[in-house]
Amino acid sequence: MKFSDLFVPRYQHSNPEVRLKAVKRIKDPKLLAQIAEKDSDPKVRDVAYARLSNLQVKETA
Repeated sequence: MKFSDLFVPRYQHSNPEVRLKAVKRIKDPKLLAQIAEKDSDPKVRDVAYARLSNLQVKETA
């Protein structure tokens, strides 16, 4: 863990597992889209994209 991890939101943490857990709780579509596009870890990007898709399906239903 980096010292800077104490001062950033969990979705920006240096550890991908921490980011992954954070993404599973995020409900903001704009933030999920940003994470899905720009996160350095492919697993985090995939989960963010899936979560975003899931939220969009719920909105249209």
